[in-house]
Amino acid sequence: MARLSFPVRSFRNLETPFGDKGFHDYFAVVDVAQLPDLSKWREINVRDPKTTGAVPKAIRESLRDNPETFMFMNRGLTLSAAGVEFDNRTSTLTLTLDDPSRHGLLDGGHTYRIVMDERGELEQAQYVRVEILEGFGPEDIADLVRARNTSNAVRDQSLMELGGSFDLLKASLSKTRYAKKVAYSEYEYMEDGSGEPKPIDVRDVIAILMVFDKDHFDEKTHPINSYRSKEACLKHFKANQASFKKIYPIAPDILALYDEIHIQLPKLYNAQPGKFGNLTGVATIKSGKPKPQLAFSGKEADYGVPEGFVFPMLGAFRALVEEKNGVYTWSKDPLDQLASQPLGTQLTAVIRGFALQHQNPSKTGKFENVWSACYDKGLITALRS
Repeated sequence: MARLSFPVRSFRNLETPFGDKGFHDYFAVVDVAQLPDLSKWREINVRDPKTTGAVPKAIRESLRDNPETFMFMNRGLTLSAAGVEFDNRTSTLTLTLDDPSRHGLLDGGHTYRIVMDERGELEQAQYVRVEILEGFGPEDIADLVRARNTSNAVRDQSLMELGGSFDLLKASLSKTRYAKKVAYSEYEYMEDGSGEPKPIDVRDVIAILMVFDKDHFDEKTHPINSYRSKEACLKHFKANQASFKKIYPIAPDILALYDEIHIQLPKLYNAQPGKFGNLTGVATIKSGKPKPQLAFSGKEADYGVPEGFVFPMLGAFRALVEEKNGVYTWSKDPLDQLASQPLGTQLTAVIRGFALQHQNPSKTGKFENVWSACYDKGLITALRS
């Protein structure tokens, strides 16, 4: 048996018609830094959570990029307990767990694994919702676990893969180091026998490439949805296949540039007054912890860089793309321009200003003025002889 006590920000008892049967449902808001160790209480969760793949990546990015809204965007954790006690005076919640086959983490394994891994790197308090179910027997628990873990309907990307919509994209990436790591449909696993899911979601690839769709975006209209909504990007891709055909010849360059921004932005920021690691949403990789490997270049990153910083910067390089013979090519080498004066430094200054003003990387990534300011810097570079 175990008694786990931890402080909570708020606690509510959801009144139901079934309290007389012993069924109780409680909800708490908990600082992720205060979550208890549930490592010995994971038996009832049917999914073995992984730290790689599309779902963990999405959770990790949301945790870093949305300090104020993560708890609203994430489903949170569901626990089963034998007893629940709340001390209103100290705002302390105590859970009694006495049977690993009935009690513990029922749902939310991926979220739990990610927040426990990341919480030491967070620069400010971050919260997660925790639901606690009390009074359920072994048969009830089996049904609850089955219901809470039912898979979603087949995603559009799986149907598109079946219809061959990604064939030209596959061909454009066929010679890259990560070609066999891209999942074009749900539940694709590595071919090396490891049983690991493929770590790159095709929706992420499409979102990055969509930034360079010059048929639909210019100096006045920016692809903010590339950061804001992967599903919107997938719909855009599906409706505009001809536009993406122009992008495919430079697709490997674009993905390499995307990774390089994660490397160069912190360096460029730290070369000016200020510390990149102090920005809200930035995860500093502490000494002794393994550095994350970037998906496309394979390089190691010194920081967890919020996507809300990366995408507007990436959008600036659309200005360096020109159309020749029906496909896109570069007017200037994007990697050289990123690492050199003045473009890389100017883009960093834009991100710095908005990041310090908003203290929220998600707002930065969704703010049209950030995209416009970055694109203007790219356009000046493109026009410069």
